[in-house]
Amino acid sequence: MQVSPARANVHAVTRLAASVTLLALLAACGYKGPLYLPPPAAPDRSLTAPPTDSPPGPVMPQRGEPTSASPR
Repeated sequence: MQVSPARANVHAVTRLAASVTLLALLAACGYKGPLYLPPPAAPDRSLTAPPTDSPPGPVMPQRGEPTSASPR
């Protein structure tokens, strides 16, 4: 079965248009440019600031002061 020359031209143009469209879509997909990681999040203020009030801890006796645990 033979296709008329006019109809063959229509098929060729359609194939060409579909090919160009497919290539354009493939070329346009994806992120263009340099890849990078976003900057890290800032740490909590409690991790970077010095403590304002220190919790009460054991008090070391000064030299010459009696201690409660000293032998008698």
